[in-house]
Amino acid sequence: MFEYKRLAKYALLIFSIMALISCKKEPDEKKPPEEPDDGSISGTLYRDTVFTDVNSDPNAADYYITGALNIEAVLEIDSGVVIEMGAGASIVIKTTGTIIARGGANNPITITGLTKTRGSWKYIMVNSNDPRNELSWVNIEYGGGDDSNNGTIYLNTGGFLKMENSKISNSKNNAIVIAAEDAHLNNFNNNQIENCEYPLQIRPNQIPEINDNTIYTNNDNSFITLIGSYIKAPLMWSKKSLPYVHKGTTVIEADVNMAQGVNISMDYASMIQVRPTGSLKASGTASEKIIFSSVELVQGYWHCLHFQSRSNNNSLSYVDISYGGGSPDYMGAVYIGAPAGLPEAILSMNNCALSMSASWGVYVQSNASLINGGGNNFSNNIMGNIGP
Repeated sequence: MFEYKRLAKYALLIFSIMALISCKKEPDEKKPPEEPDDGSISGTLYRDTVFTDVNSDPNAADYYITGALNIEAVLEIDSGVVIEMGAGASIVIKTTGTIIARGGANNPITITGLTKTRGSWKYIMVNSNDPRNELSWVNIEYGGGDDSNNGTIYLNTGGFLKMENSKISNSKNNAIVIAAEDAHLNNFNNNQIENCEYPLQIRPNQIPEINDNTIYTNNDNSFITLIGSYIKAPLMWSKKSLPYVHKGTTVIEADVNMAQGVNISMDYASMIQVRPTGSLKASGTASEKIIFSSVELVQGYWHCLHFQSRSNNNSLSYVDISYGGGSPDYMGAVYIGAPAGLPEAILSMNNCALSMSASWGVYVQSNASLINGGGNNFSNNIMGNIGP
């Protein structure tokens, strides 16, 4: 009898446990917690993405870039979209990526800093050569916060970008940097650059890409920076509404024609060298001369214009050249001479003024020729006018 009761007790206990188990709700399959949909973005976009105008308040941000946003697909940005860039944030269009940002005259796209101070975010860097890359009716503010990639818009090796009807303002560095010889700024029309430290930094071969209908307003430095590089295709070196500052060495290996009114200040130890395969024809007028001066008005601050070519295209007409002659190897503000074994270099000059050279005004190597067309004027050249 006792054994029966004990078995019955165990059976009741097992039945209760089974009932409890049968009544317990099966757990849901585990899911990762959902992130708040506040528009915050960083990391990499691997799929084609469209940023739409999701906020009814036109002054409120639709998206927040909190770090580096790498684009490896197509990013389209609709008109009216407002993007706020966090401290140190950046947008990088990778070689496989594309940016298509098309706003409208009455509904532009805005890319601004979360903090409204110069350089509060870094840059939009374009590494892609996709011809669809475009910024149209886009206002970009408070970038340029990286001293290495020193522009709010930074075109890297092979980068390609169309830009029109857009505005860059309050950049800590340059508004736009074209960092590589093979990068291209296309359809650069009707843009504004305002309240930036510098407006543009480009290479000489990109001069034709800068259409002269850009408005430059209240920038700290009102010039276009030219970083010396190679010119390997024929080029028209045109006058712009801003003067140029030339840094480093530009090597000319094709025919270059410099238009009247071009104004260049040469930086320390900089020079322009015309190789045997190239030529330079600088044609000013009496009323609109071509100017080669100096960033600092110190004799010998920059090196020279060096002609190694025998091309009959080599000529300087109505050109003022001052404060050059600083090279220990090329002893003149203008140096005419090719390396040994090459054809004689040649240059014709007329109505030019050469002054304040730290060496000769013009140095003519023994195997070179200067064709003096008359009207040239020399003054205050330490070693003399024409030598040796």
